[in-house]
Amino acid sequence: MIDRADLLRREQEGWRALCEQFDRVGPARFEEPTLTPDGWSPKDAMFHVAGWMADCAEQLDRMRAGSFEEPEETRESIERQNLAWFEVSRAMDPDDVRSAFETARRDMVAAFEALQDLDGPAVEWFEESGALHYAKHIGDLRGFLGGSDP
Repeated sequence: MIDRADLLRREQEGWRALCEQFDRVGPARFEEPTLTPDGWSPKDAMFHVAGWMADCAEQLDRMRAGSFEEPEETRESIERQNLAWFEVSRAMDPDDVRSAFETARRDMVAAFEALQDLDGPAVEWFEESGALHYAKHIGDLRGFLGGSDP
């Protein structure tokens, strides 16, 4: 049996940990393109996470409406989507990125909570776009920050 409360708890714990790392990034470094070898900044990573959370919310809403069709995802299609979000984020104001980040998370959690029945695809979307995804970027941010002051 799927434990909704446990999934929500793990997402919330991961969210808090991710936000703590983003909070350690000072304004002077938020757009510094050295978070990843591909030139991502913390701002780009924040928008990337927001993009996947927003996509998750949309997929969960489709599940609730009975119109969900598993998207055809390949490594190449995921990389194309990541690159598209990267290009968008580069031109965005940091405050708009932060707003999108908060909104996408709220929408994702609300869509998950609105599901009557949880099945494998719902759990997979929620975990992959939430706690599991957060953990990857927490690691990136820790490496970026090292022992430096924000």
